[in-house]
Amino acid sequence: MRSRTHILIGFIAFLAYSYLISIMNKSASVPWLYGLVAVVTGSIIPDILEPATNSRHRSTCHSKRALNIMVFLFGITAFVTVISLFFLHFSIIYIASCFFLGYVFHLLADSVTPAGLPR
Repeated sequence: MRSRTHILIGFIAFLAYSYLISIMNKSASVPWLYGLVAVVTGSIIPDILEPATNSRHRSTCHSKRALNIMVFLFGITAFVTVISLFFLHFSIIYIASCFFLGYVFHLLADSVTPAGLPR
């Protein structure tokens, strides 16, 4: 899959995620521009770490194990973001969750290709 496709998928996921965060707390100033940069970075970083040199380029960074780890990290950071909406400034945590969101959607997009994801 091309980088532009991964970026577009990450952008759509980012819009939905940021919308949900803004609904939960209308008074918080969400650093959406930094979140957008983070989700774009997360959307392309697996292909930077493991460039497509051949049809079997997918290994550690494109694996089901990496997907499970990224879903876990996104879940934790998204949960902390939601909790911190009520207590403190949450910029760094929100930005980290956007990065993990981009990575998760990169792997999900790759999982539906004919090559899929290795274990």
